[in-house]
Amino acid sequence: MNKTLIVLILAVIVLSWNFVFTDSKKLELTDSAKVLQGLSKALKYKIAIKEYWKATDSLPNAEAWKKSGKKIEVDLSKSLVKNIEVGVDGPGVITVYFTNKEIIKVEKEINDTKVMLMPEAKGERLVWACKGDIDVDYLPKKCQYVNDEK
Repeated sequence: MNKTLIVLILAVIVLSWNFVFTDSKKLELTDSAKVLQGLSKALKYKIAIKEYWKATDSLPNAEAWKKSGKKIEVDLSKSLVKNIEVGVDGPGVITVYFTNKEIIKVEKEINDTKVMLMPEAKGERLVWACKGDIDVDYLPKKCQYVNDEK
């Protein structure tokens, strides 16, 4: 048998062994990844805002959002998100409020901070920007850039 093939097979066996027998509980998300995971909870809201915009050709403020009757259920218990609101910081803006939780630890204080996901109509699509008052180390890179422009 070819020596290269034998080495390759051994490498695959060793990597597989490490993958199968690695304790998955040791995987720990970084603090910024925990915040990003929380922001992902707003995805259903982004889809609903896009549907609203396509149907009405406008972005909802808080009152219009309530009148639309859209009920979005998102499990926030395993995230750093305290609450998600639509339209309170501007038409179509999704505001994600964060809090420190005992079950999910982060180094810096994030209680009562927020990140705003702001839609802008560009032709046939919505483009999302973001900014927030959460510690800059926890913001996605795209949001850090927007916040630096102040």
